[in-house]
Amino acid sequence: MRSASTAGRRCRRWAAGAAVAAVAAGFVAGCTSGDTDSAGANTPDSLDAKLAAAFRVDLTAHETTLDYWPANDHVRGAAVLHFEMRPGQSRALFHFNPSRRLPPGREREMLTSLQLDGERLDPSDPADLQIVRTGRAAEPAFEVQRELAPDATHELRVRWSSPTPKAPPGWFYPNFDDTVGPRDETETLWPTISSPEELTRHRIRLRVHADRPYTMLGSGAIRRTETSGVQTWELDTRRPIASHTVFFAAIPCHQVRVVSFDAGGVRVRIVSDRSPAVVRRARQVTQKTIDELTDDFGPFPMPTMQILLTGWGSGMEYFGATRTGIGSLRHELGHMYFGAATVNRTWRDTWIDESVVVWWEGHDRHRHSRPLPPWIQTDIASGRTVVEPGFDLAAYGLGARVLGQVAHELGGNRQMIAFLADLHRRRAFHPYTTDDLIDDLVATQPTIDRTQLEHWLFD
Repeated sequence: MRSASTAGRRCRRWAAGAAVAAVAAGFVAGCTSGDTDSAGANTPDSLDAKLAAAFRVDLTAHETTLDYWPANDHVRGAAVLHFEMRPGQSRALFHFNPSRRLPPGREREMLTSLQLDGERLDPSDPADLQIVRTGRAAEPAFEVQRELAPDATHELRVRWSSPTPKAPPGWFYPNFDDTVGPRDETETLWPTISSPEELTRHRIRLRVHADRPYTMLGSGAIRRTETSGVQTWELDTRRPIASHTVFFAAIPCHQVRVVSFDAGGVRVRIVSDRSPAVVRRARQVTQKTIDELTDDFGPFPMPTMQILLTGWGSGMEYFGATRTGIGSLRHELGHMYFGAATVNRTWRDTWIDESVVVWWEGHDRHRHSRPLPPWIQTDIASGRTVVEPGFDLAAYGLGARVLGQVAHELGGNRQMIAFLADLHRRRAFHPYTTDDLIDDLVATQPTIDRTQLEHWLFD
């Protein structure tokens, strides 16, 4: 099955193969710190070249099996990736760092088996596999040392064995999930390409080897099965989504209470170790927020909502799921529209999601509505590379203020809500860039022109 992003990418303007290869050499050599080009340099061809050089492959299908042993804090995994090479590329590159305990250069030690298009390779042999970095903050990337034909679907099979990630204090214990990791790492528990634009259907089978009963929540549809006494769940996102928005968590049943209910036609499930009063409050917040979101932006973009409610003071959004404290629950629910459904092409563009949701949270209380001084300029959309996970923290404040100024020029908050609803309707699951957003804004109102928007976002 082809992913939505792969099919849509055929219609893009690609850079010539020689240009892509030249950029690729720069990334492998580690020359990414200077990649802070301005808006004018982000032509479709140059952006495609940068992304193709860093990520190289388009996933068409992904399946992973994870076997977890809580007693000895260990996981074994097996993944099957089907992919095509991007234009100008000939060696597959995948990102992977499930343990996060091995020092740089030794990550290959966790790999137990590697097979490409039926050929068995030796993960310990640099002649078969090399480790490169596609960004200063990115997880390690593994380059398979085989030349691959273009215009063909290839199959990569990877097996590994490693300790589970160490959870910081305050986490559930001994749960197993894909949210524990260093700052700015993205999906780390299975091989992927670590790109926000890559939309692929994910199927994950999780097998917990423990006598104590566990429960599981996550993105998409989850089906519980039993295999030879092993607690087994099968997660299926059912549609192509970005790897970094896939979530799952397996938690001992005795640690949590589970509440299921309907909110505006959306089936919601809260799993939490908080008190009954906090869980009741979370249910009220969820119901009220989903009602507000559907009124503003249209139907909820996910069929179900899974909430892992913790004692966090913050949260993280995923496709149809969140791990969050109650104080950030409303914010994370807003991300179901912007961040999990309306997704970005590059890591540089992820400021949009936070800015939109922060503005939406406060628009009815006139937060972020002060006019922007004429001298304001930022590099919020150009101060980092297009390939490194993360975003500019200024998105929470200054980014929301920029949108507040745009709302003023559009005629008010309701006009801005209508613009964002249309943006979500047109661009959901079709990755877009900051330049695309600017195009939409310029076409919507006559007051703020492209030069002013680029001054606020790129200078």
